[in-house]
Amino acid sequence: MFNSDDICSRIRHFYPDSGECGKDLKICYSEKERAWVVETTAWKRKLHTYLDQDEVDLCLSKGHCVGLSFQMGQLRANAGGGREV
Repeated sequence: MFNSDDICSRIRHFYPDSGECGKDLKICYSEKERAWVVETTAWKRKLHTYLDQDEVDLCLSKGHCVGLSFQMGQLRANAGGGREV
């Protein structure tokens, strides 16, 4: 199983503007939800999302990151990150 630093590094690889790990981008595992909780304050709004353990494992162990990057991209858009159109 991977840890929050591993996940944060991968998210920052895709979205460098996501902020600093442990400060703007906080990640922890929720036993209740059985998922990784990602909370961001780097963009205009503070939001969180849940990453399924299988998606995280697939991304970090095999490099198949479409699901994780798509979900984080949606979070980024909803939080007001990225370029204005």
